[in-house]
Amino acid sequence: MNIGIVDIKNKEIEKFDLNFDDNVEINRKAISQVVKWQLSKRRSGTASTKNRAMVNASNKKPFKQKGTGNARAGSRTSPIWRGGGVIFGPTPKDWSINVPKKIKKLALFHSVLYKLKQETITVVDVIDLKSHKTKDLISLLKPFKLADKLLIVSDTESENINLASRNIEKLKLIKSEGVNVYDLLNYKSILIDKATLTTLVERLK
Repeated sequence: MNIGIVDIKNKEIEKFDLNFDDNVEINRKAISQVVKWQLSKRRSGTASTKNRAMVNASNKKPFKQKGTGNARAGSRTSPIWRGGGVIFGPTPKDWSINVPKKIKKLALFHSVLYKLKQETITVVDVIDLKSHKTKDLISLLKPFKLADKLLIVSDTESENINLASRNIEKLKLIKSEGVNVYDLLNYKSILIDKATLTTLVERLK
């Protein structure tokens, strides 16, 4: 599989051979499994409520058993009372699941392959920004006609790009080592430079 490399004005200057088989069927099951794994790791699992044994209240009977006209009550910690315990409430829980390393690598490869087939990955020769202004970065991205939800992948240490990208909504800047299945699927357009793409391809082998 070949992909075109463009310059800063979005004009193709060369082809890049990815050594990917175009006929490989996308493994959606592996991708789904890894996305669930990523999202489950984000859950803190700290939601907690007190049951009737944990509520701090007197054990004294609220009122006498008979003669008041009220229903019988033995404790103020009862779940039917205001301030009482909670029935079957949430407790701290570990939501994480285990996924084999081979499945993670397979899912990442197939996610990249899927985005390539969708033609939503743009490879630019070099991503270079002369200033740290947000408007300059927007002007730089304009010729590529990318979607509003954009993922920029670059291993180049650029303080200008880091500063300029912070004020743009729905734009994320990561390095090749941070590329993951969820981000690839979550962002509609991906912009990556040639050097970073070479590193990413080596990671997928």
